Amino acid sequence: MAINSFGDNTAPHLDLPAALHKIGEASAVRDMLGMLADLLAQDVPKIRQALFNQDLAVAGCLMHSLKGCMPIFCTPPICNQIALVELHAKLGDSGQAQQAYASLGPALAALQLEIELHLATPAETLE
Repeated sequence: MAINSFGDNTAPHLDLPAALHKIGEASAVRDMLGMLADLLAQDVPKIRQALFNQDLAVAGCLMHSLKGCMPIFCTPPICNQIALVELHAKLGDSGQAQQAYASLGPALAALQLEIELHLATPAETLE
């Protein structure tokens, strides 16, 4: 198992006050979190499979699209992990991409859980 150089995967990955600041409206943040949850549910299994198959072009493309939306909602450590996996995939370094994803995978699972828990609770203030 790769050592997570980005920190504790049990630390929160969502930064909802920052998302509210960037988006401006709590209901929009909530709606967009639903879209992020759908994107993660759809793309994370594809990323895992692409890395397993050493299809770095697909993995890199999927990581790039995740990387684009994560800074709106997430803390820097998980954003940095995503960027690292994408970088290794784009450089064609399968071993490094897989090692970086070994740390990222649990963080993405934790993020999905954080989003699900937030969406399962009644709307609340994000500040």
